[in-house]
Amino acid sequence: MKNKTTLAVLCAALGNIIWGFSFPLITMGLKMVPQTHIMLGHRFTVSTIVMLGMMLFGKKKKISFRGKNWKPVVLLLLMQLSYYLFETYGILYTNSTISGLVLAVVPVVTIGTGALFLKEYPTKRQALFCILPVAGVIIISIAGKSLQVSNLYLGGLFLLLTLLSSAIYKTANRKAAEEFSPFERTFLVLMVSAIVFNVIGLKLCNWNFFAYVAPLANIKYLTVVFFLGLLCSIVANLLVNYAMSRMSVFKVASFGALSTLCSAVLGIFVMGDSVNVNIIVGGILILVGVRQVTKPR
Repeated sequence: MKNKTTLAVLCAALGNIIWGFSFPLITMGLKMVPQTHIMLGHRFTVSTIVMLGMMLFGKKKKISFRGKNWKPVVLLLLMQLSYYLFETYGILYTNSTISGLVLAVVPVVTIGTGALFLKEYPTKRQALFCILPVAGVIIISIAGKSLQVSNLYLGGLFLLLTLLSSAIYKTANRKAAEEFSPFERTFLVLMVSAIVFNVIGLKLCNWNFFAYVAPLANIKYLTVVFFLGLLCSIVANLLVNYAMSRMSVFKVASFGALSTLCSAVLGIFVMGDSVNVNIIVGGILILVGVRQVTKPR
């Protein structure tokens, strides 16, 4: 049991670290494609094709959905799609800094949804230290761009919906883990996302298929899409979904702050961003908070 718990912690940490590396890749990809949803369609198509290949030619040849409770999975899928849609417009009407400030509250909200729907209650220590990763993300976010926004109220509404979508997604994922394997949950999320975002992407291209796939002729863009599709979608989701099967929802949610920390570190060493006190202090708070929340009771 101890080994399984340790493995779950490592999976949750590694999955969120991989997601942290996705931020600069997404930024690179968006410079070569006109709309976020087009890149999402390409990304999830790659993911779905690879997972279908794993089922056809690998060990994961069979998945079973019969006789299982689909309610949490349907909620899981709806919240995943809602998250991407609301986040896009939230950032559009505010900026990435405000988005980071709002979404930093996800672990706290997840504690509430986990206690309400799953009856998973944190200890006083865990609830207290869950605030540290949130504070760390906020401090790092403040070091970002200036708070100039185009429509604070509309953007704030979309970010609030993003926040709720993320918390409910994690709670539904934990419930779905009772009957659906990490592979099954990952496959369903990626397949439905591919269908939805391909339809949206084609619509944005006025249903011109050749215009929709034209960016894929760019080798650099294709490389970005493959990295996002394979590592950030398949590998990261499998890791986090495994952790969700072994750990309480609020523990897994606390690891989300590692994505922000990883993105900040990557910005320093790869993108040439300057080091400041905000990043150092925020990073320490994130690491200490995650460690304390995931320690055995």
